[in-house]
Amino acid sequence: MQKRIKNGWCFDPDDLTAREAVIIALGLLLIFRVFVSFGHNANLKFGGLTISTLILFGYFVHGSRKYVRHSRFWSLTASLLALHLLLWIALLSHVEKWGPLWFYIMVFELPVFWHLRDRPGLLD
Repeated sequence: MQKRIKNGWCFDPDDLTAREAVIIALGLLLIFRVFVSFGHNANLKFGGLTISTLILFGYFVHGSRKYVRHSRFWSLTASLLALHLLLWIALLSHVEKWGPLWFYIMVFELPVFWHLRDRPGLLD
């Protein structure tokens, strides 16, 4: 039986240790702290949007690995990303003060993304 070799560069959340999770969390906290300390409010808003969107869609794509080879999946992901950015940019351009913690609202988008991805006949 052939032994499976583990690639050190492959990220798998199932193998995530507490030490690595703390390092990732501290790194994200440091990035948000830099935006708060040195950035103007616009930098904070759109920098936070960038980071939060990367995390949100990274988690969505990672959870959808079995669909990665389907072109419809990438069309759906691109459509969701365009709609997501359009709505968030419109919201952030009309709000004067916005803190980095408000981006946690994006967590509620993920179940909607999963529901759309898992609709019967969409990606089959």
